[in-house]
Amino acid sequence: MGKRYLVTGGAGFIGSHLCETLLKAGNKVICVDNFYNGNLNNIRGLFNYSDFHFIEADVRSFSRMKEICNSCDYIFHLAAQIHVEKSIIRPKETLDINLTSTQNFLEICKENSNLGMTLASSAEVYGEGVHAETSPLNPQSPYAASKVAAESLCTAYHHTFGTNVRVIRNFNTFGPRQKSSGYGAVISIFARRALDNRPILIYGDGSQTRDYQYINDAVSGYLVSENIPPGTIMNTGFGTDFTINEIAEKIVKISGSKSKIIHTDPRPGEVIKLRADISKAKSLGYNPEFSLEAGLKDFISWMGKYDMESMGYMT
Repeated sequence: MGKRYLVTGGAGFIGSHLCETLLKAGNKVICVDNFYNGNLNNIRGLFNYSDFHFIEADVRSFSRMKEICNSCDYIFHLAAQIHVEKSIIRPKETLDINLTSTQNFLEICKENSNLGMTLASSAEVYGEGVHAETSPLNPQSPYAASKVAAESLCTAYHHTFGTNVRVIRNFNTFGPRQKSSGYGAVISIFARRALDNRPILIYGDGSQTRDYQYINDAVSGYLVSENIPPGTIMNTGFGTDFTINEIAEKIVKISGSKSKIIHTDPRPGEVIKLRADISKAKSLGYNPEFSLEAGLKDFISWMGKYDMESMGYMT
């Protein structure tokens, strides 16, 4: 018999894939989203599952979340204001959404010792470099700072109240349903332009590196997280970084594109190198399976089948 899961931000890119995976495994899923970031197209197919329930609600509402959680066994808290650029323009809103919602679920878990939770955090908490979970935190934006604060709250609740919570630090993720816009969507942006045979624009000389994990592996990380010790913080990524030039070249080759790669002015303050140390995650049962090439082939094949603009993936 399956469990009943709450997935907040379940209409988002990663959240919708997590909902789908849980449903296919025979579980019941309550998806909460207010479409701040989410897209209804991401979850349309999930309504075919009798055990899928969608609730449009704001995760900052403690009473509403408590009511929903009364029938749940576990919480995957992915809902957040996730855009670095927006956090610079709206820092107060970013902190309000990301911290208030996290505290709500921690309070609910504190009151119900049988309820567990995984918080979705981000590699943005680290800043530049190759990072293990013990690396110093160096947030470079209000978004990153909000995630540091939310993580700290999780750790504090675990140590103070024994709250059953753990944290996943996602490194860059790509795959179907990702919007072709925003700072973290480099692969989606490049792939869309390649399929349209438009120029691929790279900021700076393209020597900056990123560690990209495919969506299937990111979801696997969440599934693993449910069974790791409470209070644990765990990276998920692939553990290998590639230059932006290499990523663009692979996309052009795989898609058979005629796109030209064009370099433009560097982005001020851009992180030059970012790679996940996933040694700890591997020791806890996380084992990413999709190489960058395998993920790109799958993603580009998916993207070529859909009208991205009409489905809301171009905004």
